[in-house]
Amino acid sequence: MDLSERKRIILSALIKSYIKTGEPVGSKYLLELTGLNVSPATLRNEMSELCELGFLSQPHTSAGRQPTSNGYSFYFERLMNRREIPNDLQLIIDKMLNDAAKDPENLASVAGQMLSNLTGYPTLMSTVTKEETYVKRIDVLPMGRRTVLLLLITSDGQARSRICRSAFNLAPNVLSYFDKLSTVYIVGTELVKFSNQFLQALVSQTGDLSLFLMPLLSSVFEMVEEIQSKAVRVKGESNLMKCYSNEADARALLGLLTKQDTLFSLLADTNDDIEVIFGDRTDVPEFQPSSMIVAKYRLGNEDIGRIAVIGPVRMAYEQLIPTVNYFAERLGRVMTQAMRDLDNDI
Repeated sequence: MDLSERKRIILSALIKSYIKTGEPVGSKYLLELTGLNVSPATLRNEMSELCELGFLSQPHTSAGRQPTSNGYSFYFERLMNRREIPNDLQLIIDKMLNDAAKDPENLASVAGQMLSNLTGYPTLMSTVTKEETYVKRIDVLPMGRRTVLLLLITSDGQARSRICRSAFNLAPNVLSYFDKLSTVYIVGTELVKFSNQFLQALVSQTGDLSLFLMPLLSSVFEMVEEIQSKAVRVKGESNLMKCYSNEADARALLGLLTKQDTLFSLLADTNDDIEVIFGDRTDVPEFQPSSMIVAKYRLGNEDIGRIAVIGPVRMAYEQLIPTVNYFAERLGRVMTQAMRDLDNDI
C-alpha cells in the first residue's frame, strides 16, 4: 500500500510527536507541526482516512489520534530516515565490545547488558545452535591437586567453562589421558550426538582411570547440554519501570521476561537482519502493549544468534534501529575475531 505525499507528511509528524510525548495528537497541533497549507477540516479528513487504512486510531471520540502498529511499520519501512549512528557512539560500542572479547565465555551476557545500558531498555539475547555445530576445542587448566578449570568452545563461537573438582588427585598423567581422549573422541563431535550412551562409551575407554575422569567428562556433557538448551539471556529488567508510563504494561512485560520458551520463539521467528515485532500482532497477551527490535549477529557469514531491545510500542525507532543494527554487526565481528585468535593459539 502507498500513501499520498500529504498523508506521509501527516503520519510521520504524528508518529514523531507521539513517540516524544505519549499523547494523542490533535489536528490543530498537527497542522502547526507539518506546516501544511491546508484547512483544519482537510487535515481532519486526511487523519480520518489514515484511521480507515489502519495507520491511526482514536482512543476517544474527543481525543486526537495515535499511531497503530501498522502505522509504525509503514513509518520505519517507508518514511523513517535511515541514518548512521553518531561516530562517538560507534567508538563507544567498538571499545566496549573489544574489551568484552577478552573474556569470550561471558561475551554474550556482557553484550546484552551493554546494549541495555546504551539504550535504556531491557535486552534479550539468544543463540541459534544448529545441528552441525560441533565441539571445536577443550582446554584444561589445573587449579589444584584435585581441581581443574575446563573451557569448551564450539564451532559457532559459543564458550562455556566449569570448575571441576575430583575426589582424587588429578596427576599430570591423568590430565594427559583426558586431553588425548578429548582430542580423539570429543573434539569434532557434533553436539546433537552427545547422549548418555556416548558418555558411557567414553567412560568405558578410561579403564582404571574412570574414577578420576568421570567428573571431567560429566562436566563436558553438562556444558554441551547447556549450550543446546534454548535459553534467552535477559538483561536490564530494572529499566522497565522507567520505560513505561503504564505500570500495568510494565508488570505484564516483566512476567513475559520469565517465560524462556515464549521469548525464544519470538526471537527465532525473525528472518531479516533487523526487524520490529509488535506485540499486538502476536498471540502473547503480556506482549500486546510492547514491541521488540531484533537484529541478527553472525560468526563470519553464519547466522548464530539474535539480540533485541524490548519496550513500549512508542520507542524511538529512528534512533534505536540503527543502534541495535550496528551493535549486532560489531558483536558478530568481535566474536569472529575472537575465534580466529583462539585458532591461532592452537
